[in-house]
Amino acid sequence: MEKEIKRRIEMLNKQSLPKISQTQLRGGMQNRLHRQESIRYGNNINKQKKKLKDKLCLLEKEEKMEKKVLGAFSTQSIEVLDDFEEPVFRRIRSMRGFFNE
Repeated sequence: MEKEIKRRIEMLNKQSLPKISQTQLRGGMQNRLHRQESIRYGNNINKQKKKLKDKLCLLEKEEKMEKKVLGAFSTQSIEVLDDFEEPVFRRIRSMRGFFNE
């Protein structure tokens, strides 16, 4: 389970966050929508990383507690990881010229 959590964190670390340019900051409604989507994408990545790191810390604490209690009968609680949804950066299609190729 630890290997799977570490693999998921590595996948999230490899995601590149889009840069918000000056044009998007001073642009109109379409640039505002792109900026909002960029921010949502970044927040989604950060939220998933935090959740996975917390779960990894919890597993490490449980292992330390089990090592301290050597003589007692201990059962491992089997926790199932949630389905991993890799964040997807959506492109907004209503850009000028998108449908006119």
